Order: sequence, then structure tokens, then C-alpha cells
Amino acid sequence: MDEFVPLVEVEDLPADLRAQHDALTRPGLQDFTRLMAHAPEHFRRYNETYAALRFDNHLGPRLTELIRLATAQTTRCPVCMAGRHPGAIEAGLTEELVAEIGSDQPTAMTPAEAAAVRFALAFATDHLGIEAADKTALREHFTPEQIVEIALLCVMCLVGRLSYIAGIEESSCPL
Repeated sequence: MDEFVPLVEVEDLPADLRAQHDALTRPGLQDFTRLMAHAPEHFRRYNETYAALRFDNHLGPRLTELIRLATAQTTRCPVCMAGRHPGAIEAGLTEELVAEIGSDQPTAMTPAEAAAVRFALAFATDHLGIEAADKTALREHFTPEQIVEIALLCVMCLVGRLSYIAGIEESSCPL
């Protein structure tokens, strides 16, 4: 793949982003930090917003991770697809659930999870194709606040498109 932009050298990272880089255990996330360090102020704001949406929402870790992974499948971001948050695993996220993303008849997902995952897939691939039935399904299972959190999480996870076109790789998921 042609290089999109060079990664910032580790020794050239600002101190806070160097600390973030060094705390990460996955090479793909480290490279993402090095890519985003080209716009450090924006990356810091992105981190703050993303962390709040992902870890301080009203969706729970399992559903949050399913939405994140559904969006990751649409962006084809290897870094995003490889990760599994330990809190989501503790809350019952399994590879069986992950494998059902995109299935017409999910059996391991709850109806609420299936509705949120269908929405995330549509939001990320064809937002104009989201129909009244999709919106109704969300309203049946979620509060207005949760629906907005689902949509905003989808927006933030679309950053995986940048990782993909930049050629950032990740080898496997830690399960």
C-alpha cells in the first residue's frame, strides 16, 4: 500500500502522546497514535470525546463493543477489528456474538443488540437507507439518550477508515 503520511517518530511525539504510545500494548494502536500525532491538539480532543462515548455511556460495555466492532467491519480497519475490550468480554462478549454481526438472523444477540448492530452497519455504510422500521426498533429498546450515544459512537468509530487508508496493521485479537 502506498504510504498515506509518514508516522511521527516515537522520539518526536509530544510528552503526553509519548506516554499514551508507551502505555499501549498493541502495535496498531501505537501506530495510530503516531499517525494522529501530526494533529496533536485535534487528536487530544478526539481521545477525550471517544473515551467518554466508549467508556462512560448508558449502553454497557458489551453493546458498546458490538457497535464498535460492527462499524469496524464496515471500515475494514484491522486495528479496530482486532481489539476486544476486557470489560466487554467480562460482560459476555464472545466471538459467537461478534460472528453474528451482519447476520440476518442473529441468535446469540439480544433483540436490543441486534437492533443497535443493524443500525450501526447501516449508519456506516448507507445512512440514507435507514428506514422507519430501523428507527422504531431503536426506540423500542433504547432511550433517546442511548440512541444518540449509539449514533455518536458510530461517528467516532468511522475513524477506522483513516487507519485503513494509512495502512496501519494489527495481527490478532487478544482473546
